[in-house]
Amino acid sequence: MVQVEAVVAGPVDNDLRARRQRLGLTADDLAAELGVHRTSVLRWERGVRLPGPGTMRGLAATLGCDLGAVAAFFDSRRTPAAPRERLRATGLRTLRSRRGARADDVAGALGVPASTVYNWEQGRAGLPVALLGPLSDWSGLETDALVELLGRQAPVASGSTSSTLSRVRRRRGWSQARLAEEVGVSRGLVGDWERGRRTPELFQLRLLARALGQPVSSLAADFGVQAPAILDPRSWTPGDLPDVLRVLRSWSGLRQRDVAERCGCSSEAVRAWERGRSTPRPRTQSRLEQLYRLPPGSLDAAAPTTCRRDCAGHGHGEGRCPRHRRER
Repeated sequence: MVQVEAVVAGPVDNDLRARRQRLGLTADDLAAELGVHRTSVLRWERGVRLPGPGTMRGLAATLGCDLGAVAAFFDSRRTPAAPRERLRATGLRTLRSRRGARADDVAGALGVPASTVYNWEQGRAGLPVALLGPLSDWSGLETDALVELLGRQAPVASGSTSSTLSRVRRRRGWSQARLAEEVGVSRGLVGDWERGRRTPELFQLRLLARALGQPVSSLAADFGVQAPAILDPRSWTPGDLPDVLRVLRSWSGLRQRDVAERCGCSSEAVRAWERGRSTPRPRTQSRLEQLYRLPPGSLDAAAPTTCRRDCAGHGHGEGRCPRHRRER
């Protein structure tokens, strides 16, 4: 080990290079003693790089000075941390609950949209430090106590209507963003579903169930949604076809023109089926069954007559039965 002169304890010169040179050490000598490259030593002395704790202790021992003095040298060269402009506010919901306030109340007091308050509570955005004063005035809490409360993790609401959706999503290893992509909605909407703020439409429940591999009934029950009984083919009776087609389309999230494009007909034809003015021809009925993932021939049970597949037996050519008029 390089021998250095004894030094009276005290602050280092705040210049490691000057101290090294006064001790008669070159950068190579110091680097060899510490087991580093000379470039590292030069960078430390310029304050460009900071050594690790272990290296800093070796540096203090080699230079014969107090570890605190060496640390002070590097601390003086650290870039000051930028003042915090935002802080975590996931505890804001707890604060609201204590005061019996709604998000709209907080939003009004701070002059922000209610959606911003929800974003703070869910950790999607930080609360601007500039709003601590107004929030302190509104809540009646001192700033220190307010900051401590805001930093707490928001409790999960018990009995939330989102329990199944959130649990199944996490079990699958998906983020809210991944599920949103699979269903074709925004991540914020998935978050609202899981927090029970909004209820999926019927067709969205169907898409969620398909993406997560879950029965539609379990997700519907979790959201308190009663699936239309007419969705069950076993309940269909002759004459139900208009209602069946209308509900199936709504459940699938399709417009009349979407159905028309996939079945090769006009929107007017789809509208006529759903109003009971006409009935799809056999070939179109098969396309509808494929579109809605129904077993072949299942729509026969809801048709207004059982002559669906054999119009010719009634003296009509295919598609000429009065009940099965040709689509326009």
